[in-house]
Amino acid sequence: MNLRDLDDEHRPMFTTGQAADILGVEQPFLRSLDTAGVVSPDRSDGGHRRYSRHQLGRAERMRTLFDEGHNLNAAQRILALELELDQARHEVAELRQRLANE
Repeated sequence: MNLRDLDDEHRPMFTTGQAADILGVEQPFLRSLDTAGVVSPDRSDGGHRRYSRHQLGRAERMRTLFDEGHNLNAAQRILALELELDQARHEVAELRQRLANE
């Protein structure tokens, strides 16, 4: 690992315990998100989960949605729709840039 690896939001760096501490949740919460397919942490050689900053962001958003009263299915759908909206916004911005350059 080098210093640039620390900037990679998809690099699996956090154990389940570290991730739980960072998010202020219990470890079973993170394992349940893995089981539900919300996050898919990498595994160490010993089989332990390793979470990336990106995955921690998804887990944190799910916790917020649960705190707002959404169930797992609703929270997953909201997360998926938010991702679609972000992608659409990015695409619109790219298209606007192309039009401005023509």
